[in-house]
Amino acid sequence: MKQGFFEIKTNNPIALNVYEMVLSGEDSAITSPGQFVNIKLNEEYLRRPISVCDYDEKNITIIYKVVGHGTEIMSKMKPGESLDLLLGLGNGFSTEESGETPVLIGGGVGVPPMFNLAKKLIQEGKKISVILGFNKRMKSFMLTNLKRLVQRFTLLLPMAR
Repeated sequence: MKQGFFEIKTNNPIALNVYEMVLSGEDSAITSPGQFVNIKLNEEYLRRPISVCDYDEKNITIIYKVVGHGTEIMSKMKPGESLDLLLGLGNGFSTEESGETPVLIGGGVGVPPMFNLAKKLIQEGKKISVILGFNKRMKSFMLTNLKRLVQRFTLLLPMAR
């Protein structure tokens, strides 16, 4: 675990009440897909745990849903502002026992950590399938990003009544 200050590069809505935030800073504590960060907001007592969607040498991408006061504060933050993060939290995903054709299944805010996992599995030469589920099409996100990565992609939505 490491504490660091990160600058907000972007903070944009990508679906109904869902935002993508790109943060710039030293992120060497993130070592595997599936880890998360804890974000301190000045106005709030507790930190907000948010899974890491993607990361590289200089940036972390998180996707979060506005569900309360803290994430509402985050949704109004602008590029150039900074956030205090605890990062490198959680064990992340191991790809050792994934086999040659793993299937990734997720929905809602469970989708973002699958993105970097999918990238890692593909780098390992595996042929992955992705199945995503959302309550409504207008609440879906990351479809294009994941479709570009994988050969087999399925989207599940509830049937209209």
